[in-house]
Amino acid sequence: MGETQPAKSAPDEGTTKADLVRAALAHFGEHGFEATSVRAVVRDAGHNISSIKYHFGSKEGLYDACVVAVAQRMNVEGPGEMLDLLADDPALLTPEKARSAIRVIVGAVLRDAQKQSSRSEGRFMRREILMNGRGADLFLKEVLGGHIDLMSALVACAEDLPADSPIARLRALAIIGQTTFFLTAEAITRKAMGWDTLKNHVPELIDAIYPMDRNLKALL
Repeated sequence: MGETQPAKSAPDEGTTKADLVRAALAHFGEHGFEATSVRAVVRDAGHNISSIKYHFGSKEGLYDACVVAVAQRMNVEGPGEMLDLLADDPALLTPEKARSAIRVIVGAVLRDAQKQSSRSEGRFMRREILMNGRGADLFLKEVLGGHIDLMSALVACAEDLPADSPIARLRALAIIGQTTFFLTAEAITRKAMGWDTLKNHVPELIDAIYPMDRNLKALL
């Protein structure tokens, strides 16, 4: 598979393209690119096989459209405004507010992932990143890069580290990684903890990932 090129935009809701992308996200996220059948995608989308070629040109084009759709949604709901705030006036953020912000972000990701509308998108993105798939570079550039920068800035403030500290950036990656683990290994987490679902235990997960009294310097 070649390198993903950023597509123009995600399809509008209620269109044939949106139906196909929605169905494809579920199949690509569950089975990966190679094992996904375009016939199964169009069947679940309620359209015919020719609609793939007409709207996307190929299976690869459909896959790229899925990457762009997920990336755009995450950017709309992502860290842009908070990053701008930090750049304009970092002094507005106190260590306590930074710790609270980290916990709010982790909780928001965990809760959003439990929504039915987000599950296919989340599974698709996590598979891409873990398998270094076709869209991994685009996700890193367009989505994760901003989230990593934001989390690094928050960790640096929360734990009294230099803004460009490699430790803060590694800690940010660890927070993102732990959050991703609980979502990727949801079944294992539920079985290990004896839980029926994760959505009723988000506060415990937040405490496990980043307790409010976390102080990295005290652990070094």
